[in-house]
Amino acid sequence: MNTYIFILCPPYSGSTVLWQLLATSPLVSALPCEGQVLEEVKDIMRHQPWNAATQMPWPTIKAVWERYWDLSKPLLLEKSPPHLIRAQEIAAHFNPAYFLIMVRNPYAHCEGLLRRKKGTATEAAEFTVRCLRLQAENATRLKHTLCFSYEQLTDQTQHIAEQITAFIPQLGPLQHTRQVKVHSMDGDVERGIINLNAPKLSQLSAAEFDEINQVLTRHADVMAYWGYQFLDVGEMPSSVRSDSYSQLA
Repeated sequence: MNTYIFILCPPYSGSTVLWQLLATSPLVSALPCEGQVLEEVKDIMRHQPWNAATQMPWPTIKAVWERYWDLSKPLLLEKSPPHLIRAQEIAAHFNPAYFLIMVRNPYAHCEGLLRRKKGTATEAAEFTVRCLRLQAENATRLKHTLCFSYEQLTDQTQHIAEQITAFIPQLGPLQHTRQVKVHSMDGDVERGIINLNAPKLSQLSAAEFDEINQVLTRHADVMAYWGYQFLDVGEMPSSVRSDSYSQLA
């Protein structure tokens, strides 16, 4: 029997790095790209993907994915950001399924959305809060979950790799020092796993910080749930150590 591993992570929050880390296990078969953009299902899965009311034909999707997975391997890996709003449905159609739930500093997440022209700073912050709340619900409601942050993954890579292996022993040791290929604010690069929050925050203007804070301060509960702290709009982010503003409790 195959075991499914789903990465639940908002867009622009490090899911590709985590996906490549897991794929270093010889017992893992990963799809060639995000499952949502495979040719046979992209018209279905990319139609209003962030609308929770959109119905997904999971048996059809599963059959397509199985044509790409190497079913001779025990662990089948998938990551598409909109999965985090449909995790309960996924759990009902893929069994047994294990979920790796990852979040990122909300200011850094907003910067990633803004850099890709995904709306205003207010809209970016509202989407970020939505993702944090959905991830908190997933952490509470799903079985077989392991939660950590982008900051923990990048600052404590060996520790998180060991936690993942303890969570899914079939994986065996993960090669946490291997170079990974990512598309980041530096373009398409290949390098070790590093924390890019500080340079991302340095790109936000004072006005954008203010807009983001106006949204985040209305959701102090979810900020506290994930252990994230508010940044003062006058603080120079480039001078702030990444581990001083992004910690999980």
